[in-house]
Amino acid sequence: MKKQWKVFLGFILVLLIVIFALSNNQEVPVNFLIKKIYLSLVLVIVGSALIGALVVFLTSGATLFQQRKEIKHLKETIQSYETNNEQKLAEEKAAFQREQENEIAMLKANYESLLKEKDQALAENKNAQAEKRDDQPIDYYD
Repeated sequence: MKKQWKVFLGFILVLLIVIFALSNNQEVPVNFLIKKIYLSLVLVIVGSALIGALVVFLTSGATLFQQRKEIKHLKETIQSYETNNEQKLAEEKAAFQREQENEIAMLKANYESLLKEKDQALAENKNAQAEKRDDQPIDYYD
């Protein structure tokens, strides 16, 4: 919608310039540094408008080109930051996962050692009870 108003406004301005130029059709002297030329006022007005439009186009075009170049550079910078962040995130995730796996392995090892100790204590207890039974005569009347 914004561009439509700009096009419409530009069309009206061009129409006004053409009407103004056509209503002034006498010849006028135009001085170029060392030479004087007689031209129709229509050509002078339209030529001046075209030169003004060209100047505006060139200056805005240079600014637009510079802005596009800066936007491209900023997009590349953002992309590199995103890539670096993704890499750092992957590294941190892998480090955390390794840390968790190491902790799980340590807990398993502790569990296994405690289980072995309990099994040995249980075996010793069974052996002690078995020896106790062997030493005492069996009383069938108890």
